Amino acid sequence: MPLKNYIKTAEVLLTKIQMPILPEAVLALQKLFNESDLPDPQQVQKLISSNPFLAGELVGISNLLSRSNLSLQKIKDIEGAILRLGYIQIKNYVLSIVIKEMLCEHKIKSLSKHSQNIAIIAADIARYNQCIRIDEAYLLGLVHEIGSFALCELDDHYAQTFERNLAEDHTIEQNEVELYGTNHSALGYVIAHTWNIPSYIAQTILLHHTDDIQRIKNNQVRCAVALIELAHALASQHELRANYPDNAEYQRLPQAEAYFKIEQTCQNILDLSDVQLNDIRLQII
Repeated sequence: MPLKNYIKTAEVLLTKIQMPILPEAVLALQKLFNESDLPDPQQVQKLISSNPFLAGELVGISNLLSRSNLSLQKIKDIEGAILRLGYIQIKNYVLSIVIKEMLCEHKIKSLSKHSQNIAIIAADIARYNQCIRIDEAYLLGLVHEIGSFALCELDDHYAQTFERNLAEDHTIEQNEVELYGTNHSALGYVIAHTWNIPSYIAQTILLHHTDDIQRIKNNQVRCAVALIELAHALASQHELRANYPDNAEYQRLPQAEAYFKIEQTCQNILDLSDVQLNDIRLQII
């Protein structure tokens, strides 16, 4: 079935549930950046400072995402956080904070943990690639499975299905189509547009379970899909190695070979060197 049919079905399904509404501070910040590419910095800082939760979370993110550079001083205030994260990028970080809070409060607890882990790894990968900014990679990591949020609202049994199939990257979408006529990727695509998330990130959400990344024609989307798939592969490898510390035993696992192939494909698309890939692995550890 064509993707456009999945999207149409997703649009219909989303009318049957109450999706979270973005807070006023986020909407106001989106409006500021929509009206001008370079809104008044004092307005931006004042808007964020008016929400203590957002301000505190931004300080936390600025320290989390700069942990690879031990020479950087710890950020303690919102002004320092904006300088560290980037003035233009702050809109996406604020949106990321709100989405992270939604995920933490959701029925599928593993969805929150999984999404946050992938977001951090995606941001690490983005440091070595020019196809996607770090703030957009972090946002993508958080929202790439957001369609599962909607399916859980539609089906009380979906939480168990998600947790059981989390490792079966492509099988889960086939099962969803059989049950709902669409999948979580199409639902995520529609939600992303509703929240004014960049279009190429919405397209990446739609295609992030594709079985052949090389066939994606748009270079930016292809790189973003490769980035999120590499984050998945590296996270899965890390978890698998924790369960199989003996390297010879690990190498015999069929999953290990599958993750390695995904890793190689994505490394080539993103033009990452072996040294850069090893640096990313060290950050995960």
